[in-house]
Amino acid sequence: MAASKKTSVPVALFGKDERVSEAVKEKLLPDFEVVHICNDVGSAVSEFPPLFRGKSRVPEAVFFGGNFSDAEYQAIVKAVMKTCGENVPKFIKCQKFDVLAAGSFGPNPNAIAKVFRKKMAAATAA
Repeated sequence: MAASKKTSVPVALFGKDERVSEAVKEKLLPDFEVVHICNDVGSAVSEFPPLFRGKSRVPEAVFFGGNFSDAEYQAIVKAVMKTCGENVPKFIKCQKFDVLAAGSFGPNPNAIAKVFRKKMAAATAA
């Protein structure tokens, strides 16, 4: 019997701290491939939507990490939803209280990746 090859799930990542975003990207491997990172709302609103019109490696989710407001979250979700067509992604948040609940303080890439994995599993199981 041949072993099945598991491929990584493509995701987009919004996080305001570039260093933390890059570290989280590495910690999500091999299960998730971060295909694009944006560190500010303006770039996310303009750069994320075209990702969902593509034909290959279309993100299955947008991961939101860090210190973002509800208005920033909604602006990004609205921009993506306008253009995603049939490729409607999951929108997964990781905020300070999630990191604290995961047993860490501050922006810990290991804890953030753990939260994203747990929330994505719950979102895809529903």
